Amino acid sequence: MVGNLAPNTGVSQVGRVLLTIGAVAGGLIFAVGVLGLIITITSPGGNPASEYRGAFGLMAVGAIVAAPCIYFARRAPVRGTELTQSYMAWFAWCQQALGGDAVSLHAATMAALAGGPAGNPTAAASAEASRQASRIAASGARPAPPRAAKVRSLAQIGASTVGLLEPSERVLVSFKGTNQPSMWWGFAFGALGTLIASGQMAEVLVTVTDRRVIAVGVGLLGGLGNRIALIGARSTVSAEFPKGVFGRLYFSLKGQGGGSVKLIVPLQWRPEAEMAVALLAPPVGQVGSAGIIR
Repeated sequence: MVGNLAPNTGVSQVGRVLLTIGAVAGGLIFAVGVLGLIITITSPGGNPASEYRGAFGLMAVGAIVAAPCIYFARRAPVRGTELTQSYMAWFAWCQQALGGDAVSLHAATMAALAGGPAGNPTAAASAEASRQASRIAASGARPAPPRAAKVRSLAQIGASTVGLLEPSERVLVSFKGTNQPSMWWGFAFGALGTLIASGQMAEVLVTVTDRRVIAVGVGLLGGLGNRIALIGARSTVSAEFPKGVFGRLYFSLKGQGGGSVKLIVPLQWRPEAEMAVALLAPPVGQVGSAGIIR
């Protein structure tokens, strides 16, 4: 589906953290052995030979544990690096060649990545940019160039989602939010809780296409999405983003099959979340009141 991209090799964020923990644990064991050796040298006990053997044994075990963990943690690429770099390169091309706001540039970039198998990603990006230009014209808004932090987040979303796209499926809007409850594991259970939470969803990356809604979860340690939270046809997924006392806060998705997602949406992603709600509302034509192409 992605075409001309390097395979998604490397270790996950969780794997890298586990390697780091192994390296730290091995280092601590080695340090205990060194401390024992120093104590034996400076204040030998009744059986120094046994104490020397114990100290050198701990040092050997620590080195055996730490050395490979350090090696692989430093050498292994993070999974998804190639996809993220490809996204950033195409985004820069789209921004220079096509212009537009964050939504249109993301849609054009995803079209280029997914249009690789067709052999003409630039044409796919240009076609999507033309569609998005109609949305911008209908909304009457003047496009603002996206900030660097938002582009990095869009690269995370794009790299996490492009492998899930069907042939010729078009991305319309994407955003991210926080699935707050999973973070309490770290607060409640310390380091062990953090490891448990790392396999859960701390963030959810949401994409609405011309066919489906795709939501993938990111562990507490960051990186690319590693868990499917919800995938369904747009006709089977409903969205809510109600106004509360402090404005819009919680965004929720619910599929007819029972899957659901509830997010806290940061301020910078709320326009995209509102667009997603409009896209998932009952259709009112090819262009809605907000200028959204359905």
